Amino acid sequence: MKHRAGLAGAVVILLSTLGGRARAQDAGTAALSSADFTLTLSRVSGATTTPLTSDEVATYFSRARCDCPTNVVASLTISSTAAANLGASTVDAQLGVGSDCDIATAPGCTLLGAALSLSAAQQTTTETLTTSTIFTAGGDPGCSTTTTVGTRLWAIVRLDGTRLPTEPSLALTLGGAGPTAPTSVTLASASDGLLVSWTATGDATTLQGHQVLCAPAPATPMSPAYDTCPAALPDGGTGPFASLDAQFVCSGLVPFGTTSTRVHGLTNGTAYQIAVVAVGIDGTPSAPSTVVSGTPGPTYGFEDIYTRSGGTAATGCDVGGGAGRRWGIALGVGVASIAAALRRRRRRAVRALVVLVGLGGLGARPAHAQDHGGADGDSILSTPIGDTAHADESPRAWNFELRFGPYRPDVDSEFSDRGSPARPYAQTFGSSRHLMVGLEIDRQVLHRGGTWAVGLGVGHYQVSAAAFEANLTTRSGDETTLTLVPVWLSLVYRADILRQRFHSPLVPYAKAGLDCSIWKTSDTSEPSTDGKTFGWHAAAGVSLDLSILDPEDARAMDRESGVNQTAVFFEYAHDGLDGFGSGSVLHVGDTTWTAGLMVEM
Repeated sequence: MKHRAGLAGAVVILLSTLGGRARAQDAGTAALSSADFTLTLSRVSGATTTPLTSDEVATYFSRARCDCPTNVVASLTISSTAAANLGASTVDAQLGVGSDCDIATAPGCTLLGAALSLSAAQQTTTETLTTSTIFTAGGDPGCSTTTTVGTRLWAIVRLDGTRLPTEPSLALTLGGAGPTAPTSVTLASASDGLLVSWTATGDATTLQGHQVLCAPAPATPMSPAYDTCPAALPDGGTGPFASLDAQFVCSGLVPFGTTSTRVHGLTNGTAYQIAVVAVGIDGTPSAPSTVVSGTPGPTYGFEDIYTRSGGTAATGCDVGGGAGRRWGIALGVGVASIAAALRRRRRRAVRALVVLVGLGGLGARPAHAQDHGGADGDSILSTPIGDTAHADESPRAWNFELRFGPYRPDVDSEFSDRGSPARPYAQTFGSSRHLMVGLEIDRQVLHRGGTWAVGLGVGHYQVSAAAFEANLTTRSGDETTLTLVPVWLSLVYRADILRQRFHSPLVPYAKAGLDCSIWKTSDTSEPSTDGKTFGWHAAAGVSLDLSILDPEDARAMDRESGVNQTAVFFEYAHDGLDGFGSGSVLHVGDTTWTAGLMVEM
């Protein structure tokens, strides 16, 4: 009986305990832990508050924050799930700095600010602190030393007055040097400026970029990307940059990954002291780099070298005398004529389509005749005269070419032709060829013994190099560039009768026509100059039909998209862009090869 009574008592006690817990949960006293909370820090800059990432928190409290205190906002957020289970329970918290603030009896935990409250209706609470307050609470290693102290920022959370068994916290490092100054700073002279280069000493997790400092100060300083205050920021600066005074900032923020920038707005002939400062991802600056000195001066780009060598090319709208203008007018008339012909052909094609639809509705014409034209004279205008496309191929009317090839404009031929040893292009840009890219569209107009077409194309070429200092030998910090945009009109013959009749994948072709190359010279320190050069071209090439790789897929693509042929091509061409022998144009022609991809539709 005693055993039964003891067992019954235990059951009563157990049920009472469980019932108590159930009533407590019903009352909203669910257990909480640090996992139910998120503690973050945000930097304050004016009216902007920006959350700090874990990498930024690790570096934010460097010596710069001791010299130059800023505000930070600590935010404590309870999760939505935990907030929903609070019921009538109350949650309050207080911030603290120390190594073991989660232990109630641990010494060395300094509490900060006032009590914070959280509830189901208020899931986030904040407290604004100064960095100097956190330094003091953490033991303040001193602004002038490189000593670092590791500590934590805690949120001491209490549920209905009882501390949680675990508390949310953030790891902090107080003191230390912060970002490290860049090294190997070098200068190159530029006109009214300097090209500044350096070696970065951080990475993307610690640095957002760099800024350049100039003394004497520029007339219009740039805004510093780092936090500033009247006190000296990083210890160890020398000369005019000891305090990183904002008046000396002479560049914008150069993003991390770029290690050079051209400084503008300086005075030629004036010696400048230059330093570079690294800017941490949290806005803290490094000490300035070693100071170097440089003097801006006039520089000479391609146009200057060309003119000093005796070049006579006219700029602007002068295109090389009467002959050049006459050929320019001819090219313009040719392009306009092609456009007008295409518009007329399109209108006729629309009329033919209307006729064909009407006849088709009356059953007066078979479907295959509608596809390829027939005796009806008007409908055949929608395709080139004499189209010899096979019955299983779509009609052919257009060729599209994407073109690539090496190019070197023969600017120096102007000088060699008159016996001058000057070679301004080679002196400035060297003798290597650079990439010319282009696009050509050919309209097929006749299929007799092959395909005859009229083509219109455009290209782009650009070459750059460092300009020269006054001695015309030393390269400067300025850049000089020559840009060409050639436009050409071609008469094209393709011997694709070999493909149509003998199924040859190789099709030879030839082109000839008129050209106009729009050119522009530009320097970092000067306004750009532009002009035009007219000329002619002749080319011979061969294309390879890619349908030999998979004929069935090629036929399917033709049926579905109207792409009659896809081919690669190679051609050799001479571009006589010298104003038809004029002595007052920039010679920009070349003899070279081009390859690319051609699509026929």
